[in-house]
Amino acid sequence: MAPAVNPTPEVTRFVQDHWSVPLRRQVPYPRERVAPVVIRVLLILSCPRRARRIGRQLAEEADIEVRHRVPETWSDIVTALEEFSPSVVVLDRFVLATEGAAVAGDIARGGRPPAVVLLAEAYHPGDVVPAAKAGVRGYVVDRPGDAWGPIVRAVAAGEGWLAPPAAGELLEAFRARVPHGLPERPRIRLTDRELSVLRLVAEGCSNLEVATQLGLSQSTIKTHVSRMLARLDLRSRTQLAALARDLGIV
Repeated sequence: MAPAVNPTPEVTRFVQDHWSVPLRRQVPYPRERVAPVVIRVLLILSCPRRARRIGRQLAEEADIEVRHRVPETWSDIVTALEEFSPSVVVLDRFVLATEGAAVAGDIARGGRPPAVVLLAEAYHPGDVVPAAKAGVRGYVVDRPGDAWGPIVRAVAAGEGWLAPPAAGELLEAFRARVPHGLPERPRIRLTDRELSVLRLVAEGCSNLEVATQLGLSQSTIKTHVSRMLARLDLRSRTQLAALARDLGIV
C-alpha cells in the first residue's frame, strides 16, 4: 500500500479596494504546520498612480498584505494605523503639508510603532539625518523598477534600507560627529599624580598594578580614576585610555 501523502493547500488570493489578502500558498510544509507570518503594509501616498504601482507589486507577494490610504487629516492616519495595525508604513516625504520625518516621529511615539519608510520622488540632501533621528528605518527614492518586497521584509525585520545617496549622507554625518565623551583635549587641568595614573591606565595596568608602581593604595587609585572620569565626562577606563592616546600621553 502506498504511503499516505499530506495534501497541499490550494492557492487563492484576491485584490479588492487596494487590499491584498493572502490566503494559502501551495508549498510543501512540515508535519507540524506553522502559521505564516504576514507583513502588513500601509501605503500613505498622495499619488494614486504610484500607490497602485507599489501596491500591485506588493500584492503579488504571498507574505504581504497591503492597504493604501490618502489622508486628509492626522486623524485619518491614526484611524488607518488602529484599524490595520501595519508592520510597515510607506510614507510620502511630504504629507499633510508636513515633513514626512515629523509625521514618522509622531507614528514612532505610538505604543507598538510600525517600521516607517520615507518615499521621495528625488533625493533631497539633508533629509536622512532628521529622518533617522525620527525613527525612520528606510529612505527610498522612487524608481519604477524597484523591488519593494525585499525593502518591506528588511525593515519589518528591524533592519534598514537606504537609497545610496542617503547612505552616503548618513556616513558623512557620522564621520563629522564628535564622539561623545572623547574630547580632543581635557577641559580640566590634571595634576601630575592624575597624569601618572592616566598613563598607567592607558598602558593597560589594573588598579593593583598602578597602586604598586606608584606606591599608593588601591582605594586611592580608584578615587583618582573615578574623579578623572567624572571631571572629563567619560564613562569607562577604555575611554580614559583612548583620551591618553589622543593626547600623546602614551
